[in-house]
Amino acid sequence: MITPVPKVNKPIQPSDFRPISITPVLSRAFERHIVKSYIYPALKVPPPELHFADQFAFRPTGSTAAAIIALLITVLVMLSRNHYVRVFALDFSKAFDTVRHATLIDKMAKMPISDQIFNWIKNFFDGHTHCTKYKSEISTLARIQASVNK
Repeated sequence: MITPVPKVNKPIQPSDFRPISITPVLSRAFERHIVKSYIYPALKVPPPELHFADQFAFRPTGSTAAAIIALLITVLVMLSRNHYVRVFALDFSKAFDTVRHATLIDKMAKMPISDQIFNWIKNFFDGHTHCTKYKSEISTLARIQASVNK
């Protein structure tokens, strides 16, 4: 269930709310265990068809600092061979806030994780629904096909 929590003192419109989904503590702990024990090790040696060289977010060794350092190194190498370098920076932060479950499952199928863990993850994402509770009103169930990055 998603509960809208006000971002401002007197909310007027939907954008004045932050959607909060409460996940049970035991579920969060189990998710964290699966990620640390199975997903992160698989990401350290991904199969060749999954190219992660320029992926810095949502990886155990990824960070904003690592992305900036990689960009700086690329620019410096290019400057050693050219008189100038053009860098175009675009902010896609909101464009990639969601992850489609089908895409995630397709990529995970190519990763070196056990069938039991893969099937658990697939079952975890299959058939998810949610509803929204605002005051005493509860919406009808809606199917979830993508998740918001945290």
